[in-house]
Amino acid sequence: MPLTFNPREAVQKLRDNGMAEPLAAATVEVVEEATSSLITRGYFDVRLEALESRIDARFSEHRADFSRALLILAGFIVAVAGASLAASQLLG
Repeated sequence: MPLTFNPREAVQKLRDNGMAEPLAAATVEVVEEATSSLITRGYFDVRLEALESRIDARFSEHRADFSRALLILAGFIVAVAGASLAASQLLG
């Protein structure tokens, strides 16, 4: 639901319900100031989706690097296991 606020209508509504013009105007001004930094759900969703896309892209970039590192580590483990097996055969 979009956030809409018409200050003139708000002042008029307050005046229609018995509030003096200066107090109604000041009240609406306070409400406007207090809500000026609020964002809509739609804006939040768009920004969150953009952030998720950037994070996914970063993980995709590093996924290949991580896979290569795992292959190198697996190769190292196989080499160490082979060397240990060869050493045990020679010594024992």
